[in-house]
Amino acid sequence: MAEGRETTDAVAERSVELAYRPSVGDLASALRARARSTGAGRFQRRALVWTVAVAAVGALLSAAGSGRRDTPWPLYAGLVVFAVFMTAVPWLQARQLHRLAERQGDIRGTVDDTGIRLTTAHSSATLDWHLYPRYAETPELFVLLSADKSAVGVVVLPKRAVADPEDVDRLRAVLDRRLVRADAVEGPGGPQSRGRAVGRGVSSVGLLLLGLLLFFFAFAAVQHAAHPDRFPGIQNNTAPISAVMLVLGTLAVAGAWWLVRRMTAMRIVTAVLAVLVLLAGGAALYRVGPMLHCWGSDRIARGPDGAYACYDF
Repeated sequence: MAEGRETTDAVAERSVELAYRPSVGDLASALRARARSTGAGRFQRRALVWTVAVAAVGALLSAAGSGRRDTPWPLYAGLVVFAVFMTAVPWLQARQLHRLAERQGDIRGTVDDTGIRLTTAHSSATLDWHLYPRYAETPELFVLLSADKSAVGVVVLPKRAVADPEDVDRLRAVLDRRLVRADAVEGPGGPQSRGRAVGRGVSSVGLLLLGLLLFFFAFAAVQHAAHPDRFPGIQNNTAPISAVMLVLGTLAVAGAWWLVRRMTAMRIVTAVLAVLVLLAGGAALYRVGPMLHCWGSDRIARGPDGAYACYDF
């Protein structure tokens, strides 16, 4: 029995050999993993999302409001360009880093409990574990992060670099023994994994309810113009506002699906609920659609034949 345990321990502690050449995709994925694992990176991502969301809602409301002729479109265009640029920053940085990595050629590495040894055609380095006390995992990479808050130092270990797929598990075991997971990744069924799944499920349902509410408001916004028998005369043109609510409701439904896209059970439930919510949106669009040709008009009225006339005062 003792001999069997010693053999198992020896296998577990055997070093993991790697051979690879970093790609632009590897480096970009590593930079994104670093952003998800640091406070500064998470703040930047949230700020970008909120900037895009606020700019989108502002542009839609400006286009639908009474002052739409004075909408500052250059400002909104600038915000869109800014958002695209910030989204592309990891890829641009990866391109620059890849140029340096290409000069080093193929990389060979050895990972064990004593540290990491990397060798290229032009250099070699030995990295102690205390230099990189945490790591993040992506589907393709292990990303080691330096101890400073911004994780300026990064070591990229692609999973494809090992010869045997079982070595991926051994490499993960070495990293778990020596480092702390910065991204708090767990196997399926762990407490944090279940907590995140519940949070995503609740958020998904909340977005579906928000989408349903927005579709209801879109439907109600044109109530006067749709029923001239109950509300006779020329009405305010609320069709653009209703169209904005339809767009926002659709985005909410799309967000609900995105949150649970990797959760099989919730994905099915969300798909069923999303279809029901989108049917409500379709009913609102059926009412709003005939009015949209009056987008640039301040007033609207429905004639006896059901067509809408546009008025400007």
